[in-house]
Amino acid sequence: MRGDSRKFECGPKIAIYILVALASVVYLVYRVCFTVPFELRPIDVTIGLIVLFAELMEAFEFFVYFWNVLRYKKTSPETPKVAGGELPDVDVFVATLNEDEGLLRKTLKACSEMKYPDAKKVHLYICDDGARKNVKKLAKEFKAEYLARDNHVFAKAGNYNYALKHSSSPYIAIFDADMCPTKNFLMKTMPFFVSEEKVGFVQTPQSFNNPDMFQARFGARMPFEQDYFYHYIQMARNNTNSVIMCGTNCVIARKALKEVGGFASATIAEDVATGMLIEAKGYRGIAIADVLAHGEAVDNVAGFLKQRSRWGRGCVQTAKCYGIFSVKGLKLRQKLDYFVSIKYWNFGMRRLFYMALPLIYVFAHVIAIEADLKVFIPLFLTQYFLRRFVIDWIEGGRKSATWAKIYELILAPYLWLLILGEMLGISSKKFSVTKKGNTAKKGMMDGLLFLMHWLLLLLNGLGLAVAIFKIMAEGIELYIIPIVWISINILYLLFVLLFDLRKNKTPKSFKPNKYSRYTPMSFIGVIWRK
Repeated sequence: MRGDSRKFECGPKIAIYILVALASVVYLVYRVCFTVPFELRPIDVTIGLIVLFAELMEAFEFFVYFWNVLRYKKTSPETPKVAGGELPDVDVFVATLNEDEGLLRKTLKACSEMKYPDAKKVHLYICDDGARKNVKKLAKEFKAEYLARDNHVFAKAGNYNYALKHSSSPYIAIFDADMCPTKNFLMKTMPFFVSEEKVGFVQTPQSFNNPDMFQARFGARMPFEQDYFYHYIQMARNNTNSVIMCGTNCVIARKALKEVGGFASATIAEDVATGMLIEAKGYRGIAIADVLAHGEAVDNVAGFLKQRSRWGRGCVQTAKCYGIFSVKGLKLRQKLDYFVSIKYWNFGMRRLFYMALPLIYVFAHVIAIEADLKVFIPLFLTQYFLRRFVIDWIEGGRKSATWAKIYELILAPYLWLLILGEMLGISSKKFSVTKKGNTAKKGMMDGLLFLMHWLLLLLNGLGLAVAIFKIMAEGIELYIIPIVWISINILYLLFVLLFDLRKNKTPKSFKPNKYSRYTPMSFIGVIWRK
């Protein structure tokens, strides 16, 4: 089965990727050899080296991505055909802390209705870290085992590890309190463990019955912002055995968990760390594209920011506590994939730095790149447009670098300091459940985020005015790049402020299982959305 998924992909698409790679290499060689301002002031050299390092790291991410595209097709593994009698016992863990009883009831009902050849082999457990009497009563209603530990150390990982000690089936399906599995969830996932001996876990996508923050504010043409990850990135990771475990909608082999000491408890991203450690032991992680569970998307700004900061901080903690490049058992390709995934969470610092760079030049005349514009501009624009727009086009609208930048700019002012704190050792192991279902009103975080974005817009507007004024005294050639750069930043910030100003609204055509695609018209649709 593993051998069948590894096929060399060729044709016009790969030819374009090779062209993009060559353009990137030519540009980077030019940048390294001819554009660092070593002969200028120490501040110029320092900023120049930081910019070069940032560009090299972005190029590194691209080449890791490029290698996945060049070498493998991204198709979802087909569910193996096995006899019903071969399917083993499975424990179903539903983790809960303080979620609404009605939300939890829906999940338990869906779990109890999952199809299986022998229903007696499915054992439902409510892992209640809130120790609530009403949830204990709910467990009796659905004939589920109720588990509530005396202490609450290590958050969700500790909750699951407690449940492992009080259950015995060879496989465990895990669900968040708001994630309702489809009836065929087990029939689509369990056969993988029977057909192949060393499968560690099977991960399925997350899908939601309500629009996420971007769909609610930008309109129905926006795909779910994690679609590209679940339906494309994860599929590619099947071929390098670096599939990311996502903490819900997943089935895990107990023997794999036992070998890694249970769920990883040194990080609030216990899912990512646990999956990585399982794969390091030689087990296979499998991602499938079939949507087999639906939940409630975060639809309020405070919850959205809290959730993303938890993901980002948890990934940094995973890198620090488990050492991606020092983990025994992971191959270099696996380490590179995990490194790129965790490094992604630096986007807040990267976005704000790139936004500040032209302003630093305009206000302080710090020269980060010293180059002949007649050479620099063609080389830069060629690789920039190829990587930014051509790849989006040949991927058939499954991703958009422009929408990704808008998404990152929305989060950047809030997220960058938290991630930097984690990197510097100012860590937090505290875990809190993301509250959902608060679309009716805006809170303090909405106003704070709007203020931060508005300040960024004002700074860029001032920078643009100063640059235009300086053109009259020093010439347009010196300020053409800063002016274009700042103007583009202002355009992106206007879209970000559009996000801030709009209220959440469920699109009439919203379908939770629909995989939309990005189109050029989607930007016009955002502006004219009623």
